[in-house]
This record gives sequence, structure tokens and C-alpha cells, in this order.
Amino acid sequence: MKKTFILLLILFTFSCERDDDHNDISSKPLIEVSVFLSESCPIAQYMTLPIKSAYNEFAADSVVFIGYFPNLLSNEESISNFVEKYSIPFDCIDDNNGEMVSLLGASVYSEVFIKFDGVLIYKGMIDDSYSDLGQWSPAENNYLYDVLEQLLQGKNVEYFETEAIGCLI
Repeated sequence: MKKTFILLLILFTFSCERDDDHNDISSKPLIEVSVFLSESCPIAQYMTLPIKSAYNEFAADSVVFIGYFPNLLSNEESISNFVEKYSIPFDCIDDNNGEMVSLLGASVYSEVFIKFDGVLIYKGMIDDSYSDLGQWSPAENNYLYDVLEQLLQGKNVEYFETEAIGCLI
């Protein structure tokens, strides 16, 4: 009985050892993308396309995407309908108390914020397809994609911002 106990104790000890090769995810820097959305803003609706594209490209690389709905008229059902209609593949949260708006300083719907290891490094446009309200053209600069790509390539990205165009929060 004593030999069985010792053998089990040894097996348990070895089975509980960490395998550092398989726990790399905790050592990767966390990249967080926060975007402010609204069910009724046409620009926010359009911007779901480049957001989903970035998500599909980068979510597997430890990039976390979160959508916030700071509209007082937003509720669980309207957010769920928006997520379904536009096939949003990431979590979307009701922020009608404005907590995240205040924390990040958001001013318009579809404004995006990128944090790298908890430090804000980008604030502004997802891309430059809107130069002004009602002024659409094909995007020449995809800021969200470019910043994420640079971060994942290990490049140093200094904080910068662009003026986001969209419906006022």
C-alpha cells in the first residue's frame, strides 16, 4: 500500500509539471481592439466590414476584439440583432452607462482604440474610407490593420491618433 501511494505521488508530481512549450500564450503581449458601434449609425454599419476583416486576420494571434454599444436605446436584443445582421464574430457589450466612452474618450461610433499590453497606442479611424460625413471613397489607409500588423511583427509603434468620422456618441 505504501509503495502504491509513493508511486501515485510520483506520477501525480510529474503530471502536474508545467510544459513551458505549450503555455506560450501567457507570454505573448496582449493586444486589445475596442470599437464603438451603434445599431442606427450607417458609418458604424459600413465599418463592420473592415473590422471583421481585421478580426479574421488577427484574432488567432492573441488579438482581442470587443465592441461597445454606448447608445441609451441599445439593449441586449438590439445588440444581438446587430451582431447577427452584420455577422460580428467578437463580443459586443452594452455600454449605455458610458463607462468605456469616458475611460477611452470615445466621441463617435466606429472609433477604434488599440491597446498593447494595457497601453493605448492608437485612437481613431478604422480606415480612411470616410473623409467626412457622407464623403465615402475607397480606403487608402487601413489604420487598424496596419497597427496590428506592425505590433505582431514586433515593430515599435508610437502612440498616434487620427480623427474618426462617424455619428456622434
